[in-house]
Amino acid sequence: MFEYTPYSANVSERFEHTTENNLKNLKTIEQHMQCQNQFKIALISDNHIAYNELRDVINLINHDDSVCFVIHGGDITDNGMLKEFEIFHNMMDDLVHPYFTVIGNHDCLVNGRTIYKEMFGPENYSFVFKNCKFIFFNDIIWELNYEDPDYYWLIDQLQDSGEYNKVFVIAHIPPWSDQFSGASTIFYKTLMDTFNVTVSIHGHHHDCEYQEYYHDSVKYLVIGAPVNGYYCEMSVFEDSVHLEKVKI
Repeated sequence: MFEYTPYSANVSERFEHTTENNLKNLKTIEQHMQCQNQFKIALISDNHIAYNELRDVINLINHDDSVCFVIHGGDITDNGMLKEFEIFHNMMDDLVHPYFTVIGNHDCLVNGRTIYKEMFGPENYSFVFKNCKFIFFNDIIWELNYEDPDYYWLIDQLQDSGEYNKVFVIAHIPPWSDQFSGASTIFYKTLMDTFNVTVSIHGHHHDCEYQEYYHDSVKYLVIGAPVNGYYCEMSVFEDSVHLEKVKI
């Protein structure tokens, strides 16, 4: 008699290996770019259940041929439920560019963490594109019962930062947020500065349109949410990075 539960975590096979498949597509894009080192990334975050706004952003990005791939800063769901993950995935299937996600605190609710791993893959992962390293890091604390983020993994990923032209760290919670203790904030910012991270990219604070901060030599970006009428673009040049917001 029991047919369905909203807390289901049974991910259909067609939704699995999303990050792995997007990495294959990105590799093809990189090969076609040949000697060109300049590239552009679209940045979105915290759509939750704002599906109309997410659709608008997808349509705009699809009309921008200069975008190489898309980064999502987390909170792709509101309650961490399978149906929300499936709706997001189906919408992002319309995106003509590869996309990469980091897990958000709302994505860790209920069985969301299990669903995220089955649908997208590892929470912590990295890849290299045009000699720039992108590190995706799970820094959720409260929703994971105060489990410490895997800083050992992050440090290991940052060890070879000197080998790359630029290094970007993507983590949902900004280090000055309420989930971080004062000591954790200092520790995170020290890591970013020590290993010369180019931009530390975050979501979570979706009440803002778009914000940039500086600490020592590191630039911090809070993407903001599409309900505010904007998404971000980041143009990466040989010797600089340019950030701008795009009106929906």
